[in-house]
Amino acid sequence: MAKLFEEGFTQNREISWLRYNERVLEEAFDETVPLFERLNFISIFTSNLEEFFQVRVGSLISDDENGDDSIDIKSGMNPAEQLEAIYEMIPKLLARKDEAYRLIDSELKAKGLNRLSVTELRRDEAKKAADFFKEKIRDRISPIIIKADDEFPMLESNKPYILSRLESSNDGFYAIAEIPSDVEKILVFDEGIHAGGEVRYIVTEDLVKTILPQLFSPFKPVETVGIAITRNGDVPADTDSKNMLKEMKSVVERRRTTDPDMLIVDTKLSSRLEDYLLSVFDLAPSQVYIASRTSYSYISDVRDIIPEWLNEKLCYEAFTPFNQLKLRNRPVMEIVKEEDILSSYPYDSMDPFLELLREASTHKKVKEIRMTIYRLSSHPIIVEHLLEAVKNGKKVKVLIELRARFDEERNIDWAEKLSEAGCKVYYGDEKYKVHSKLCQIVIDDGDDKKYISQVSTGNYNEKSAKLYTDFSLITYDQRIGKDVDDFFEDVFKNKEGEYKHILTSPKTMQDTLVKLIRREADKGKDGRIFIKVNSVTDVRLIEELMEASCKGCVIRMIVRGICCILPGIEYCTENISVVNVVGRFLEHSRVYVFGEGEDEVMYIASADLMTRNMTKRVELACPVYNTSLRNRIKAVLYLNYIDNVKGRVLTSDGTYKKKPAGNKKTDSQQMLMKQSQVV
Repeated sequence: MAKLFEEGFTQNREISWLRYNERVLEEAFDETVPLFERLNFISIFTSNLEEFFQVRVGSLISDDENGDDSIDIKSGMNPAEQLEAIYEMIPKLLARKDEAYRLIDSELKAKGLNRLSVTELRRDEAKKAADFFKEKIRDRISPIIIKADDEFPMLESNKPYILSRLESSNDGFYAIAEIPSDVEKILVFDEGIHAGGEVRYIVTEDLVKTILPQLFSPFKPVETVGIAITRNGDVPADTDSKNMLKEMKSVVERRRTTDPDMLIVDTKLSSRLEDYLLSVFDLAPSQVYIASRTSYSYISDVRDIIPEWLNEKLCYEAFTPFNQLKLRNRPVMEIVKEEDILSSYPYDSMDPFLELLREASTHKKVKEIRMTIYRLSSHPIIVEHLLEAVKNGKKVKVLIELRARFDEERNIDWAEKLSEAGCKVYYGDEKYKVHSKLCQIVIDDGDDKKYISQVSTGNYNEKSAKLYTDFSLITYDQRIGKDVDDFFEDVFKNKEGEYKHILTSPKTMQDTLVKLIRREADKGKDGRIFIKVNSVTDVRLIEELMEASCKGCVIRMIVRGICCILPGIEYCTENISVVNVVGRFLEHSRVYVFGEGEDEVMYIASADLMTRNMTKRVELACPVYNTSLRNRIKAVLYLNYIDNVKGRVLTSDGTYKKKPAGNKKTDSQQMLMKQSQVV
């Protein structure tokens, strides 16, 4: 295993991820994508990169600084070598991003959506901008003047700041100011919004950068730049803590003061200012990058001000997910007793599940509602239904994973609110994050209990259900229900169990997947494996897939992001093909299919094929027994697989290439949207 990289069919996960994010950036250059949506892909690319530095780069830096010289068995690189490879790729990616930004910004202006610089403002606009700064910003911003040898103020991660080098007798003074996060990110000049003319606006960050240095009197700014740092977000929790809620609050606080691992500046720095910043942030030159902007958070605000007449030219056509309940004028709790309900988000709406919760919160025979929660929206309808259930005397047991990275604060807030309302709240296993997405309604059916179980590949987040592709299965199958009942009993007690139908990690999932891969491998050329996940990194599963390929088994994979297995390597992975789809929606569902015909086995799951999902998290995979539903799911996967518009093929060198368009263009997401509207 230590020499896996020498066999030539694996790649480093970090490099693979950067190549995926490069794929995201490609959408910003795609002229078939509406112009404003191309701008949004730049924002997605940037936020992805920030999180990559917070989590993956931060972790590698920690390993390197701690003297960890261990070799990545998939690439043969130690932490220092991985960092070097990452740092070499970033400037090229950022330069490409800036190229896209300049191109799109210019084209948006030509279409009538004009982002202005301060020097481009008309006289009346300049007055409005000055008044806006005076009334809304001036008293909210507190520049700090510091000497070169003073302690530098603590800056928040991924927030835009304005920094000036000041002229003085010894040239050793600087000024730093944070742009308030709760003020409008853009100032709009109303002229063309309703009249069908030009829409003109200025980004608050640009306005502040221009005006603020005028307030540093008696000092004179000689150099002003926008900056943003990214801090190491990989702050482990103390799993031995007796109070996990308190410990996670501490994690959130500690993350605010971790070491920076990236600095973005919007202007080339003088050698003096660069040396100063390298010193105060303790960074190497390879960790400082020049980009056209330090923040793209303003983009969502611009979307809100695009007038209707312009929206149809610049944005995706509005799409309303299909509500399956319109076909069935009956309660969900009655429907599911006769047939399973499968939802394919975002083409289907989340309404069947939300309605199930609403019905259960008042139904006289419902005794208990149980859920595992990993991420929620900011104003979750789900929580409203759970609180209503408590008011109506139902037992509500919720496991909220407080360690969901970067959602810790939100989860802490909801955990406290649910607990205060009377819900029984659990905080997850001490050793493993609980990443499963599961809900169960317990019904008192006379002398027996009956179960309605809901299993999802994605989070219980009403917002992301409109943006992420996921599957949700609501079933009255008591075989599944009994397993899920046992699972909840175990997970609430931090126990690991084995079940007849569902798979769970870290107990049974990886072993069962290995058995199923080997089953198909033993069929030789008649073996079939079809997998859709977000990432593939687990060495054991990678080796098993390679062995199956060597025996002739046909393996098709749809992998959105990291893929450490390289397809098409002779005598190793020549029977494996991997495609990637990046489009309007984020591909997020996880599905495993083994075999064809009568021996076909299918699971929908919360787990990717990553070591953390297989051995370090509590995950769940649910079998899909209904043939009709399996066919529906495979139809979605098949369209993804043959997509030659938004799909790309992963090559044996780890890069992506476009599929030949042929005579027929297949845009899987576009086709699935159209199909969802046909009743």
